[in-house]
Amino acid sequence: MKRIFTLGALLLVWWKPSGAQDSAHYHTFLKFNPSTITNELDFYLEQEISTSMSLEVGGGFIFTDYWDLLLNKMNFGQIKPNISEYQYLHGLGYNARIGLRYYIISSYARTNRARGTYFEPVFLFKKVIYPNNRTTVDSQDYWSHATKYVEGLQLLVGRQHHSGRFLFDNYLGLGVKAKTYHFDHYYDLSGQAKNGRLRTTNWLPSIQLGVKIGLQLQKEKP
Repeated sequence: MKRIFTLGALLLVWWKPSGAQDSAHYHTFLKFNPSTITNELDFYLEQEISTSMSLEVGGGFIFTDYWDLLLNKMNFGQIKPNISEYQYLHGLGYNARIGLRYYIISSYARTNRARGTYFEPVFLFKKVIYPNNRTTVDSQDYWSHATKYVEGLQLLVGRQHHSGRFLFDNYLGLGVKAKTYHFDHYYDLSGQAKNGRLRTTNWLPSIQLGVKIGLQLQKEKP
């Protein structure tokens, strides 16, 4: 997975469309996703690589895992990690995404640009590190640790609207993701500290609905 993201980042930086006519001009778009602002700050770069395709690479900072706290209160038959509410609310981490976007309908076809209605397969990766949780047993302090990794594949369908250099990108996505928790939890068992160390992976459906707002970085050529 890390190799995929590294390759995508290199392609985004170094891509030079081959066989393009001198009159063709491929654009780069910088985007922000306000749909995830309750728990993440997400930014994206989209690079046009042909008149109907573009490469999109994104990443961001995770400052709370509140939604995972709510999800794990529901019972889907999954093995629930022994992570406290405090740890969920104060979890910190990062995420990365890479997608290859194909525009199937373009309302800007006359401008020879990759815009309009699209579908996009996306690989995603997240890592969240939870703060240590203290447990005191027989006047001795013990610290529980927990980390979460998320890997998934989604198929997004959306439409990107443009107004001058500004854009509005609304999308819907369905897919599957694997959430792997590494955690140990110290607890008091008859006056002795016991460690419930465990690694568990839960497979869940992945549903995305949101919007990105952005800016075309290059000015239009006359």
